Amino acid sequence: MEGLAREVLKFSSLSTTIEPGFWYKLAELKLEIDKLDEDEREIWGSYQNIGGKSLFNIGLSSFNNTLSIPENCFHTNVARGYCINKNTLESYKGCDKTELASMYGQRLKNQMCNGEVLDDPSLLSSFILLTHADLKKYNFIYWFAFLVPQDITINAIGSNPLQSEFTSDLISELFSGHSLLNLINRTFFVVVKTENGIKLYTLKEFSSTFKNEELDNLCYYFGFCDCSSGESKNPSWYLRNYLAFIHLQFSNKPIKVICMRDKETSYILQVSIEGGKTLEKWIGWKRKSDGKFGPISVNLGDSMDPVRLAENGKRLNLSLMKWRLAPELNLDIVRNTSFLLLGSGTLGCSVALNLTAWGAEKITFVDSGRVSYSNPARQFLFTFEDSRANVHKAHAAARRIKCICPNMVASSEVFEIPMPGHATGDIAFKLNGVDDVFPSDHLSKLISEHDVIFLLTDTRESRWLPTVLARYHKKIAVTAALGFDSYLVMRHGSHEAQKPLGCYFCNDVTAPGNSTADRTLDQQCTVARPGVASLAAALAVELAVSILQHPKRGAADSTDETVLGVVPHSIRGYLSSFSHILPSTPAFESCVACSSKVLSAYEAEGRLFLQKVYESTTFLENLTGISKLLNDPNIDEILELDDEEDF
Repeated sequence: MEGLAREVLKFSSLSTTIEPGFWYKLAELKLEIDKLDEDEREIWGSYQNIGGKSLFNIGLSSFNNTLSIPENCFHTNVARGYCINKNTLESYKGCDKTELASMYGQRLKNQMCNGEVLDDPSLLSSFILLTHADLKKYNFIYWFAFLVPQDITINAIGSNPLQSEFTSDLISELFSGHSLLNLINRTFFVVVKTENGIKLYTLKEFSSTFKNEELDNLCYYFGFCDCSSGESKNPSWYLRNYLAFIHLQFSNKPIKVICMRDKETSYILQVSIEGGKTLEKWIGWKRKSDGKFGPISVNLGDSMDPVRLAENGKRLNLSLMKWRLAPELNLDIVRNTSFLLLGSGTLGCSVALNLTAWGAEKITFVDSGRVSYSNPARQFLFTFEDSRANVHKAHAAARRIKCICPNMVASSEVFEIPMPGHATGDIAFKLNGVDDVFPSDHLSKLISEHDVIFLLTDTRESRWLPTVLARYHKKIAVTAALGFDSYLVMRHGSHEAQKPLGCYFCNDVTAPGNSTADRTLDQQCTVARPGVASLAAALAVELAVSILQHPKRGAADSTDETVLGVVPHSIRGYLSSFSHILPSTPAFESCVACSSKVLSAYEAEGRLFLQKVYESTTFLENLTGISKLLNDPNIDEILELDDEEDF
């Protein structure tokens, strides 16, 4: 064989690439699963010769239970590794790299000795990836270690082309047999040469078929899929582990290795190994491009899709709540819930923004009004340009919320909600300029298609039909209403509850009527202290999210608690005293909105029933029996307990 005797064998180092998908997955696992845990994660890697370089690669699929590589990629080798992601930059810097390499090196040595490598030879291609992820800036620091033992010396006795010991037919047979090996046995294997040809064995098959004392009379070669370039005289990095394993398991004598590249550049390498079998010292931390040892930093913020960056940034703050403060918080249920906002004004804008902060991804805005010059100062989804263009509030709100959160599924509907006591009643309109639909029918359809309904309109009577329909379709309904320096936030009761709670109208002893007639300017506008709407909207969203966290949803009792705390029936706030109370009231059997009499009448007569309500202010009172109640001799005492606030 050619070559100098006892020349210390050198190995080709690995160049590394990390696909962006790997970092996306690492960030997701850190946020959603690992959190503060710094324990290792088993990952896959692969390496092969690309463009004359030994290229090591990890990507999105590296975290899978099994690594998927196309069957025809015969020169792609599998590596088994461990990703250790440190919580802080300080703990990353303080990590003892030598100790870490020694710990994982000893693990590999044990796997060599206990037979695990025979079952899974890819363990010989062992690596460590030490990382730290700054998920606010999408900056990642990493350092690879490709573990190999330090305390053995491998001498190259010589090398010859494969053709010097194998005929062209045997070479073809060798490559054909190699292609039939499965993925984990394809990098390290054994070739036995006989008078009749050759046979390829996996390491386990070879170990169980031949005893060590039989090897002297056997013509065999340890096969190695070499990803070094065809011009390189040095085999690729992981041959060192393979030779250490052979040294431990099979033979102390000179070893012949077939370094498989392509048919023209494959060669036979003969080596001898010096050193004990303790394998106590392990090295392998990769140098940077400047030849120095140290980690590499990569920032994906500039290269990532801005929409994906925005989405991940929104999820970051939410996911961090689960690390320490609320581990049982269910964020998926908020993300998968559809929200219908009836009213796109001061309350509607604030509710939409708070829902977005909670990770909501589907919001529908309903409003019949247009943006006026007085709106943008308090209705935060509108701009001066919206006022100039006199655009519909619902359309502008949906468009603006998508500017804030590009992945939001935001839609808008422009129509007026029919109201008791209003002569216009239920007049059909053109939906999308095509079909004639009745507002009550369209509202019913919208409510049936959404999970949570927010009642955020200006008047009491405009909340009546949504209350009826939400109860009829068994939907969660939350009302927010404003006074000058006070507010009400309430969840409507569910008929599925053991003790049903009341709805927005359960405390009323009169049917809702037209509250907009004969009103001065200060009575026509929502005149409230500027902070009241923001407070009420925030509490309405927090109440809705708390309801979603409860296993009974809207049927939760007012004394129940969730991971976020209590789930009150209603919240009444008073800015004049900076206080609030949490009253709870049962459902009223004669309620003009949620009682069984009203729901039965709606189910039986539909729009005909609604038309009677629109035309007569006393129809509901007679239907529910409130008119009889008003004739009760104790009516004065009842009225004294009625709500005095004009919500």
